[in-house]
Amino acid sequence: MDCDFKGEWAEIKERMEVWWARGNSDRPVMALIVPRVKDAGVVGWSQSSSGEDRDETKKRMAQQLDESDYEKYWTDYNTLMARQFKLFEQHHFTAEAYPRFYANLTVTGLGVFLGATPIFRKDTAWCGAVLEGDPDGIKLQLDKNNKWLRWSLDLTQRAVSEANGLYVTGCTELAEHADVLAAMFGVEQLLCHMVDCPKEIHRLLNEVQDAWYEAYDFHYNILKEPDGYSHFGPFQLMGKGRVAKLQCDMSAMISAEMFEEFVMPHLKKQADWLDRSMYHLDGTAAVRHLDKILSIDSLDALQWTPGAGEADGGNECWDFIYEKALNAGKSIYALVGPQNLQRFIKRFGSRGVYIVSGAANPEMGGNMVKMAEQLCKDRTEV
Repeated sequence: MDCDFKGEWAEIKERMEVWWARGNSDRPVMALIVPRVKDAGVVGWSQSSSGEDRDETKKRMAQQLDESDYEKYWTDYNTLMARQFKLFEQHHFTAEAYPRFYANLTVTGLGVFLGATPIFRKDTAWCGAVLEGDPDGIKLQLDKNNKWLRWSLDLTQRAVSEANGLYVTGCTELAEHADVLAAMFGVEQLLCHMVDCPKEIHRLLNEVQDAWYEAYDFHYNILKEPDGYSHFGPFQLMGKGRVAKLQCDMSAMISAEMFEEFVMPHLKKQADWLDRSMYHLDGTAAVRHLDKILSIDSLDALQWTPGAGEADGGNECWDFIYEKALNAGKSIYALVGPQNLQRFIKRFGSRGVYIVSGAANPEMGGNMVKMAEQLCKDRTEV
């Protein structure tokens, strides 16, 4: 594989640990995956920071597939690895960005592991609703022989075995408690059940939570490293011990009282159980729960995604979110476009700051890192 990543794992791990602990450094943690060749395109959230139209990216991909290819495109190991290796070869991993692989079935993978059917399309895959009727007749328990759980574990094991230091293997996206039930019932049905039969929904949430711990540990025991570090695939999170992202995207549709009743107990337990945890706050309608989330003592960090059509994550209109998180003793993870990078670093510096951004080419990416170092140096000299 012609990848220019040199494997500076020790430095990346050290910077990540400083970030988790809200320690100070010469600059923020920065993850920039930058195109090395023409037409390579940009990766993940850096798309919104570098100007590429996500819809155009999907159209290009869709032109290459027909319906018979969908499942293979999302699940075949050789197909997935060929796609990842192409990405590794065509992009430069700047600062703390690094090549990674994880079994990515859907954004609510745990729902599929609990019996839902994955639905594959040209540009996405998701968990199809499968639960019907009254909740009192439903019991959720992880089946170790579930086809898709075995698929995820087998891919994770194979990826770990074949990495040879070229990339890291992370835990798959599981999703959590209420989001899993929303996928399995359908959002509207779950909302009705939360009002009509809350006792049964509490029971099911506990069952989902138990399954989450079990599924996470199945993966963790495969991918944990001898030095104690592990990786969570989405969000490029690395740290000592058990590391994961937490979320409740459906919190945008429930009141503060319902969030406190149905969601907070599970978030607290998960944060307590994990060694490193970050909450993914998604969309302006979810911001009303921010203070509750930040009140979780064992939560380490907050990540903010403004949502489609909103200002860039580094825009000053969102400063209040980052300020609240830092004042609550949490680290922050920000999606900052190059146009806002200078302002953002001048405002927040490096202590407990993780920035994901994009650049047009490796030279631009390197200059962004140098600028960050100089801005942080200037702040300490003032």
